Amino acid sequence: MSNQTSSLKPKRIKALTREFYDELLVYDDRRHRAHCLNKTAAMVWHECDGEATLRDIAKKLEGDLETDADTIVNLAVIRLRKAGLLEKSDAVPAGGELPNRRDVLKRLRAVAIVAIPVVTSMLIPTPASAASCFPLSHACTSNAECCSGHCGVLGINLVCVP
Repeated sequence: MSNQTSSLKPKRIKALTREFYDELLVYDDRRHRAHCLNKTAAMVWHECDGEATLRDIAKKLEGDLETDADTIVNLAVIRLRKAGLLEKSDAVPAGGELPNRRDVLKRLRAVAIVAIPVVTSMLIPTPASAASCFPLSHACTSNAECCSGHCGVLGINLVCVP
């Protein structure tokens, strides 16, 4: 980790979190996105309090990661930032692109793949979008469109029926 990146102080966004086995579920209610962090990414995210530098985080997690903590922390911070889980700041240097997998694996050598931080994101619809079915008597073409689950003939039209 270069001196330029080691002094950066990443800060996590305010979000709802739930631990689920070895993973951390993070919900960003501002952008309606949910993120699933594996154990490594979650450990780094918890340490991103805006006070600790990347070097501090790497030193603190060195025993838990049992590998090149600097590389893992740097990779985790880049992935967390790309997912929108860190406040906009200088948490990753400009041009902070993901290193390619081959370079990371060369640096980490015989480390288990589970040590590599993983952040999976998904878009969560707003309540209004999630409840987008047709009421009774609305024109329809299939059962899936109707809140009642039944699209039937009424007169000469297909409409949602009870």
